[in-house]
Amino acid sequence: MNTAYGRAAPGDFLYLLAFGFYLFFAVLQSSFYRNILPKESRMNAVLFVLLIALALREFAFEVYNPRDFLLLFAAVLISVNALVSGTFYLAFPFLLIYFGRSVSPRLLFTFAAWLTFILLFFIIVSSYAGLIPNYVRHEMKRKTDREFLGFLFALYPGAFFFNGAALLLAVRGRRIRFITLAVVMAANTWLYIKTDGRLSFVLTALLIGAFVVAKLAPGFICRLRPLFFIAVPAFPVCAAVSLILTYRYNSSIAWMRKLNKILGRRLFHGRTSLNRFGAGLFGREVRWVGYGLNEHGHRSGARYLYVDNLYVNFLQRFGWIALILALVLLTWAIFRIYRARRYELLIIFLLLALHSLIDDRILYLSYNTFWIAAVHALNRGSAQKEEWDYESIA
Repeated sequence: MNTAYGRAAPGDFLYLLAFGFYLFFAVLQSSFYRNILPKESRMNAVLFVLLIALALREFAFEVYNPRDFLLLFAAVLISVNALVSGTFYLAFPFLLIYFGRSVSPRLLFTFAAWLTFILLFFIIVSSYAGLIPNYVRHEMKRKTDREFLGFLFALYPGAFFFNGAALLLAVRGRRIRFITLAVVMAANTWLYIKTDGRLSFVLTALLIGAFVVAKLAPGFICRLRPLFFIAVPAFPVCAAVSLILTYRYNSSIAWMRKLNKILGRRLFHGRTSLNRFGAGLFGREVRWVGYGLNEHGHRSGARYLYVDNLYVNFLQRFGWIALILALVLLTWAIFRIYRARRYELLIIFLLLALHSLIDDRILYLSYNTFWIAAVHALNRGSAQKEEWDYESIA
């Protein structure tokens, strides 16, 4: 199914409906609006109906090739492991990623960016209007308190914002205006001041900086092409480093102890989790306890143990086979993006690979819609310029 110049093709609107439903509830579930949402069993029923509709869309509009069957196998394998480790709500996004492989990326990413921004604005305004709580945590090391802005955890709004900003910048490319970049940076700074979400703030700032350079000196980006190749193996390299350090962590070794402190005790928690839950070939249910609040504004009374590193997190929940397959396909996709000279996507995927070292939320489609860009690259030959209808940053 070809989609030229970002226009909608038959069946695209059905996909946008399914994606929009998932994103709408994923963002709201992360906020205190979770109190009034339907129970997960009812949402799963709706998602199952949407899954059937998407499958019918496949038969009606798609023409299959051998690569499609490989992607389908990967999607089903990871989804089945997700069902083992969680619920259908956790498994559905992996199938949604597969079904989005031929949807116009410009159309989908524009839709996802604006829906994310609208939901963020709605939740934050609701918290200040008193419609939902704006939980405030008093921090000893900060001059101001950390606000949750209506979300169940202070880092959620910044993480959603980074995804929306990256989507917007990727779609617009070098055509994005300086005033837009300034507005995005101002909003990014405001979220940082309110929530102390340093990681999302830094990543968004770096991405904006790259686009500023691209607008002022586009030829400079082209000269860095050999350097951009580091994005190709970024995910497997980061995964290998994460797993080796976590498995080999020893608190009696001074440099490991210091690194663990710098990483917010992530090596210790990862090693503790591996000792307790292990890691097998296939997925398993793992119950961690984090710092987030429940829908009533209360923290769990259990002892904290959460694996923030995406690579260790993914391994424990989905198993070795799913992890290796995902890394191989992702590396292949980024290589195709590199050959197509899609520098803005290379920058974003490199930031995501580094982000994944200390944050597992990148796994979820609502926080990282660029998984669809990866399958699009594998399915369509790395998402060429005419399929985005934009002016490349280089």
